[in-house]
Amino acid sequence: MHELTIAQNIISIVEEEVAKQSNSGTVKKIFFKAGKMHAIIPESLQFGFKVLKKESRIVDKATLEIDEIPLRIKCKRCGLEKNIEEPMFYCSKCNSFDIEIISGMDMFVESIEYEDEIDKEEGEDTV
Repeated sequence: MHELTIAQNIISIVEEEVAKQSNSGTVKKIFFKAGKMHAIIPESLQFGFKVLKKESRIVDKATLEIDEIPLRIKCKRCGLEKNIEEPMFYCSKCNSFDIEIISGMDMFVESIEYEDEIDKEEGEDTV
């Protein structure tokens, strides 16, 4: 279950980022993107995050939003670009195996939302 390790890494990244920014706001939400090639099971990642976040005073109240980046290939022979569901690396148009993966390999924390940012935005909407 590599999701537990990924959850720990997400928490570490957020803790480091909060420390760098000297932000005193409470982390409310973490936006995480993962390429389909990593075969992450979102439910397992959520479970691991919920268990591990209790050990961190910085993210203990945060939620994790997971967004999957589609696996996209490009044929170097005919130029076809398409999303694929399964890692079958050949071109469905010309049957070439000379393909390039152009997305779906990344994994990163996209952004962090703080409680005070939400309060500020809500206050601006009501003024």
